[in-house]
Amino acid sequence: MNTNFATHYFERYRALPPFFCDRPPDREPGIIVIIPCMDDGFIFRTLDSLESASPVSLQIEVIVHVNSGERTPPEVIERNRTIFDGVRQKAVAGFYKRFRLLPILTEGTAKKKAGVGFARKTAMDEAVRRFAAANNPEGLIVSLDADTLVAGAYFREMEEAMKKSRAACFTFQFRHCYDARRYSPEVIQACKLYEIYLRYYRLALKTFDSPFAIHTIGSCFAVRADTYVKLGGMTCRQGGEDFYFLQKAVKMHPVYEVKTPVVFPSPRVSNRVPFGTGPSVRNIIEKGYYKVYNFELFRLLKTFYELFPAMRQNDLKKQIPPEILTYLGDRSFDETLAECRTYSSSSKTFVKRMYDSFDAFFIVKFLNTFNNSAVYPPIDVLEAGRTLLDCYGVDGEHNNVYEEIMLLDVSKE
Repeated sequence: MNTNFATHYFERYRALPPFFCDRPPDREPGIIVIIPCMDDGFIFRTLDSLESASPVSLQIEVIVHVNSGERTPPEVIERNRTIFDGVRQKAVAGFYKRFRLLPILTEGTAKKKAGVGFARKTAMDEAVRRFAAANNPEGLIVSLDADTLVAGAYFREMEEAMKKSRAACFTFQFRHCYDARRYSPEVIQACKLYEIYLRYYRLALKTFDSPFAIHTIGSCFAVRADTYVKLGGMTCRQGGEDFYFLQKAVKMHPVYEVKTPVVFPSPRVSNRVPFGTGPSVRNIIEKGYYKVYNFELFRLLKTFYELFPAMRQNDLKKQIPPEILTYLGDRSFDETLAECRTYSSSSKTFVKRMYDSFDAFFIVKFLNTFNNSAVYPPIDVLEAGRTLLDCYGVDGEHNNVYEEIMLLDVSKE
């Protein structure tokens, strides 16, 4: 077996043993979709959704990783086994014709590792093995969630993106599945407020062309197999693994953004992860309101980042917002600036080093530091959305912030 690009990865990083040694690819796979699944019978609707997507010329495989940890309640483990048996039976019977289904079951994962990050990593590692077996380093590993539906154009948009761009990573536009037959008006409204925030945050970063202005959602990204191994694989975090992985990817590789909404996550309430849609929807319902970062904080960031190109040759410290310097400390900023100047051979390299130094994690920490200040108090998410729409010059009374910001977000890819 030619493992070429993947050999070093599996020698350096810990991974579970191979799951499908007896089931090599029938022919070279071009797309492998991975789906972590824990106690989620919705997975069968997700698989049906993939089966209904328009066919493409690329060979497709789908890895479903049903997982649990050492502290998972017995009743959840039993439901997991029932789900796995159902998936396995469909795989053995060749039930799906658009793709080859490959189920994985892991149980008893140690508490410090158990969670969606480890489950996602395990499935993605297995996808790497399959692409390595087929000697296809550019094959696309697509991340999806077990409670998510996809559009008919899902694979077609993917195939077109791969043809149009040599990008190493891809993100897909989304829209939560607001099915009034399955979800209460209360849940739908709460999720719409959360979705407004997701788009507000990205578009606020987009006002100063931040390279980190991308959606970092576990069900809405893909990465080429060779890039995945170069990045050191997925983190085993119990939540936010998608954010950490994609922000690391942005620093090293171009990201191609598919504008068409092709992913429809569930708006369900959940306690499985510390942050994300599930807990956010729950918190919004419990509080009855949703407040987010004050837009003025993004204006401060915009002023700071737009100084980068001129900072290589000029002392512009007095023009940096004092809030940012206070947060960084004079010494820390001076040292970072000096280092970026010393190790940059061109203006382009200097700007990239500055962005890498003041990255997405810096932005989040800065925002959180000032989030509850008297000067920049959190604001209602609808007010934030209206402010953003005005900033982009969108006319109107903004009576339907959700739809307006959705359209703006898609157009600003």
